[in-house]
Amino acid sequence: MTTSRVLSIALQDTGQLPLRPLPMEAAELLRDLDASPRLVAHLRAVHDVAGQLLEWIAARDLDLGINPQAVLFGAATHDIGKVLHPAELSAPGAQHEEAGRELLISRGIDSVMARFAGTHAAWTAEEAGTEDLLVSLADKIWKNKRVPELEDLVVARLAEASGRSVWEEFLDLDSVLARVGDQADERLAFQMSYPTAGSGRRVPDLPDALTTWFAENDAVFRARGITKELRHSPEDGRLKNSAWLTVEAGDRVIQITVWSGGEAEVDYVDFVSGDNRPERRNLRTGQELRDLLGSALDWVAPSTSR
Repeated sequence: MTTSRVLSIALQDTGQLPLRPLPMEAAELLRDLDASPRLVAHLRAVHDVAGQLLEWIAARDLDLGINPQAVLFGAATHDIGKVLHPAELSAPGAQHEEAGRELLISRGIDSVMARFAGTHAAWTAEEAGTEDLLVSLADKIWKNKRVPELEDLVVARLAEASGRSVWEEFLDLDSVLARVGDQADERLAFQMSYPTAGSGRRVPDLPDALTTWFAENDAVFRARGITKELRHSPEDGRLKNSAWLTVEAGDRVIQITVWSGGEAEVDYVDFVSGDNRPERRNLRTGQELRDLLGSALDWVAPSTSR
C-alpha cells in the first residue's frame, strides 16, 4: 500500500457508490500520516453523507448559521485520531477523540476546524453547535444508525431556523435520513473492502519513546551536570499526545517537544550569545529521535570541556 493509494481512496475510489472526494487538505493529511486504508474509506463515507445533509439544507434555503466547508472538513477528519489509536478502528474506544483534535492542531489546523475530532461523539455537550451536530449525525446515519437524542437536537435547530413546528421538521428529517440510510449496506461494503493495516510504515509513539530514553539516561544527566524536566500533555496520563523535555546546563537550555504523529520541535537557547534557534522536524523512527536527543545533550553539555 503506497501513499498514493491512500490518496486514491480519499479522492477517487468509490466502489459502487458515487462518493464525493475528501477535501484535498484532509486527503493530504491522511497520506502524510500513513492512515489505514479502512480509516480513509470510513472518512470518505461519512464525508459524503455530510455532503448530502448539507445539500438538503441548502435546497430548503435554511439559514442555520453554519459554515458548510467546516462541516465537510470535520466529517473528513473526525476519526483521524485512530491513526494514533488503531485498535479503535475495530473496537469501541474514545481515546482517538481528543488525540485527533490535538493531532490536527499539531499539524497546523486551526482549533475551530480541528474541534470535530473531539466533539463528534459529544453531541449532548452544552458547547455543541449545529455544525458539530451535523458531523455527529453523518457519523451515525452513514451506517443507518438512528440516535433519537441526537436527531431531536438537530430537529430543534431546524425548527428554530424555519419557524415550523418540531413535528414538521421531524418528519422531513426522518424522510431524508431514511433515504440516506438506504445506501448504508453499500457504504459498509465500501469501507470493509479495505484493510485496517496500512503500508507497514509506522511512526513510533514518540512521547513514550522520549519517556523511556529519559529514564535510561539519568546517569548521563547527572554526570554532565544537566538539570532536566519531562512533562506530558495532558498531564493526567490518559493520553500521551505530546511530551516535552527541558534540559539545562550552564548558560544553555534546550526544549524538545514531540507529538505522537511524528512531529518534533526543538528550541535552542544560549543566554550568553543571545542565540534562540527553533527547529521543526518530522521523525519517522525511534533511532531518529535518539539521534536528535544525543545531539541536544552534546549541545547543552558536551562530554568534554568546552
